Amino acid sequence: MRDNKFLLFCFPFAGGTADFYNNIESACGDNVKFVKLEYSGHGMRMKEPLCHSFDELTSDLYPQIINTLNENPDMEYSMMGYSMGSIAMFDVLMRIAADHGCRKPWGVFLSAHQPHPIKALRSIPADSIDDWVKERTIDFGGIDRRLFENKSFWRVYLPIFKADYQMIADYDFESVYFKTEIPATVFYSQEDTPYEEMAGWTEYFVGKCEFIEYTGSHFFIETYYHNMADMIISQYKRVKTGEAL
Repeated sequence: MRDNKFLLFCFPFAGGTADFYNNIESACGDNVKFVKLEYSGHGMRMKEPLCHSFDELTSDLYPQIINTLNENPDMEYSMMGYSMGSIAMFDVLMRIAADHGCRKPWGVFLSAHQPHPIKALRSIPADSIDDWVKERTIDFGGIDRRLFENKSFWRVYLPIFKADYQMIADYDFESVYFKTEIPATVFYSQEDTPYEEMAGWTEYFVGKCEFIEYTGSHFFIETYYHNMADMIISQYKRVKTGEAL
């Protein structure tokens, strides 16, 4: 590792945009070069078609990541996912691991999502899915409850949330036999995603897998982004000095 700055590829939550990482990017300062990925159909890519599987999403994001790595050949890199972004990052990591010509990240960060799908969505009647998606999104704190009856808002955003949630529901962790020694740090809140469920990540990250507990609801990052930024930077320093995570 040649210097103290590294690339951090960031994967947003379901329905989220690249701007979600603005606060933690600011907290990291000049120590980290953020690469805030935007999903097709979201944010600045709103006019592009939505992805309907993680295979589609990974196929879209992977070339962007490779291009950025090729443009920064001397920089080490890491990846971070939040909620759905943890699954997206995990799926991309498997493709990176299978690509023997691609250099590997020094470590990865997973947040606010356990390694299993939203099974509840599979049993929701078709005529109830829209309200279920609205309630789940509001309960997670993603949007204000006052928007529940706002038809103009949901006309734009409901298809996005539905597509993302459906991808999570369809992701087949039971068919994943991936294991890696790449160090992982897992951020979670016991109130949101209990350790007992988050510990499942150790099935795939069989080397160093460290768990950092916070308090609060699903978007605990909004309260603890300064501390999470410090953890990201300190983990990199530990790797640079040869200290195990």
